[in-house]
Amino acid sequence: MNTTAERLAAWAEGEEARFLGRLEDEEPCNGWIAEYWRIVGDAAGRPHYRHVDGRTVDEAGDRWAWSAAFIGAGAWVATGGAPWFAYCEWHSSYTRDAIRRASAGGAQPYRALPAAGAVLRRGDIIVQWRAGIGDGGRDIPVTWESAPRIDPFTSHGDIVVAAGPGAAEIIGGNLGDTVLRRHLVLDEHGRMADTTQLRGHWFALLRFANDAAD
Repeated sequence: MNTTAERLAAWAEGEEARFLGRLEDEEPCNGWIAEYWRIVGDAAGRPHYRHVDGRTVDEAGDRWAWSAAFIGAGAWVATGGAPWFAYCEWHSSYTRDAIRRASAGGAQPYRALPAAGAVLRRGDIIVQWRAGIGDGGRDIPVTWESAPRIDPFTSHGDIVVAAGPGAAEIIGGNLGDTVLRRHLVLDEHGRMADTTQLRGHWFALLRFANDAAD
């Protein structure tokens, strides 16, 4: 199956395989992260991203979070460099765009669904709110309803690489400073059985049009 969703999932599996648990500041991983930033920077018209890699630190001395760059690079590869994806350093940018597209209706290249009640599929992007900026103040959870009004909000996205009754496997970047596979508990229908997590909750699922059920 040569769909955007399948290409995205296969790309994530390939990145997991080449990182092999090695960390962001190690070579060649540092260079691969620089490539994510180059792709996202060029696609988003943000040339300063070209100077970011796995060792770059901010004014506080913390390394730049690259998990959204991981998603953006994967989307760029999977779509053949499509200009319509909201490439950015924030997961909230593509999440808000996908929610707006869902509200607009009609033909859309990708759109968002509420995580609660959605049946996960390979190639979906599942988005988790993370404790931080939210709904006008810190540590106030972002929800499906409030997300379109907040820019930015702290969040994390993972690529679904396997899903079925009982469980899903997801791959994300900048988890433990590497590319990491995690597991989600699903119900017997393939829906999320529990959207809560220690650091935040899952609230949105992004799906590309060629895998969307009409």
